Amino acid sequence: MKQAAPIGHNRTGIYTSAGRVEDMQRLMEEFAPTSTGSVHGAGIIRVDYAKHADALGSLPSGNGLDLAEADELTALLIDKLGERLAFECGGTRAYTALVSKHEAFGSFEGGPSRDDLVEILNEEHRHFHLVAEQIGVMGGDPTVVTPAADLVATISQGVMAAILDPRVNLMQSLQAILIAELADYEGWSTLTELLRTAGETALADECESAWNTEETHLTRVRTWLDAGYAGATQ
Repeated sequence: MKQAAPIGHNRTGIYTSAGRVEDMQRLMEEFAPTSTGSVHGAGIIRVDYAKHADALGSLPSGNGLDLAEADELTALLIDKLGERLAFECGGTRAYTALVSKHEAFGSFEGGPSRDDLVEILNEEHRHFHLVAEQIGVMGGDPTVVTPAADLVATISQGVMAAILDPRVNLMQSLQAILIAELADYEGWSTLTELLRTAGETALADECESAWNTEETHLTRVRTWLDAGYAGATQ
């Protein structure tokens, strides 16, 4: 099925209403904003909110690991493991949605097959279980939403919203998942290096394997997008 954007009756631009642009500009001057606020003023309010806001979240104590007594690096590791757990959960859901887009729109020359997407979906799911197990090995609780997990969940909302939008086709969905794959690649890189710094060699080796897999995901998505763009220019 064709993945390119259709040509239709897009009326969002002002030049589709020729003759009314001048009226709009004139009325904007005639009915000027009544607020005396400014961009600078909004910035002052944001600074004040930030100074008085609570932290994004916290790390729990107990569950076999007393983070209140743990060193800063251990606390950081638990936080970043929680981040990867949340991200891999989201990645599994994102590729599940991509499979649905494939079923709805079909693919394109050089694009992914359904089996390609299911393969990545299953690898994301395995990564989720890998991280959950690692958190347990370190004495943490994999059900905890850590501050870093809370942050990536918020960051990822736009990607998921795009893929779940029924108007977004497979090609457009791949553009959204590319953003997630870039972040996923960097996340595994950071976690692997932190684990090595902490002397957690065995866990670092497992994370490095996942990191390599995520690099393959990133390459595949880029290849599919390049094929889609190449097909649109022919």
